[in-house]
Amino acid sequence: MFWFASEPQGLLWELLLMGVMLDAACPPTCHCEQFQVNCSNADLTTFPIALPLNTRRLHLNSNGIAEINSLELNLLSDLVYLDCSHNRIAEISRLHFIGVVKLVYLDLSYNNLNRISWTTFGPLTNLITLRLDNNQNLSEIESGAFSTNVGLREVNLSNNGLLYLNTTSLRNLEGLKAIYLAGNPWECQCTIAHLSEWMYENNETFPDEDNTLCTLPKSMVGIPVSVALIKIFDICRTPLGYFDYLFFVIVGFAIFISGIVVASLAGTVMVFFEHHKLFKDDDEEDIKQYRSDKTTGRFTNINL
Repeated sequence: MFWFASEPQGLLWELLLMGVMLDAACPPTCHCEQFQVNCSNADLTTFPIALPLNTRRLHLNSNGIAEINSLELNLLSDLVYLDCSHNRIAEISRLHFIGVVKLVYLDLSYNNLNRISWTTFGPLTNLITLRLDNNQNLSEIESGAFSTNVGLREVNLSNNGLLYLNTTSLRNLEGLKAIYLAGNPWECQCTIAHLSEWMYENNETFPDEDNTLCTLPKSMVGIPVSVALIKIFDICRTPLGYFDYLFFVIVGFAIFISGIVVASLAGTVMVFFEHHKLFKDDDEEDIKQYRSDKTTGRFTNINL
């Protein structure tokens, strides 16, 4: 705490000095204005440090940045706009965004991303626009990747390496107005059936629907994903061949014979035990009769 003759006056001077320090902290080769830092085309190879803590808009596009400095970024608690496009960023995680929960615009297009996990954008509950397009190595977006981004209105996933997309978390975004998917090598197999159905039923949500095309299998190359649903179902319903039917006949016959054999054995066992019981009852009856006759004979001899 700075010391001044008057405490209220000293506090005022301290706040003013802090404001000057915040405004003065501007990385070299960047241009800083009130609440905005512009480092576009600044030949940066690393994430800038000593950023003004009151920054709300940060432009880092068109540099050679390979990694986001999570410590520096998370100090910017008032950040609402972040443009990291046209860099060499290969990995992002939840740790990068824990402190920037006010972010509404995030641009990570034209980078080297290859995977988005279900936790990556977890803290960004206020996010409205997300650009992930033109990451040619981006081939996996986990289910639930956008489940917490309930305010999302626009998502750009075009020109990536996506073969399929789990639509569960995206379907639950009530405010979603546009999702761009063109330019991906969509594999129109069973895994993409839900996406095809969604696009067909909600084509207004997909502005580039006509350019979102199948690349596999060969029989469906060039067909829009949104109209490929019938053919996808035909592929998923694998037709039965001659050997398949023969197999079912053999299995059915084997089950039938097995049933007869088991039933016969069960019947034989039951008959055996029933006969055994009858013989046992007869033997017991004969023994009783023999004993009765013997006793009667003794009494007859005594009387004589």
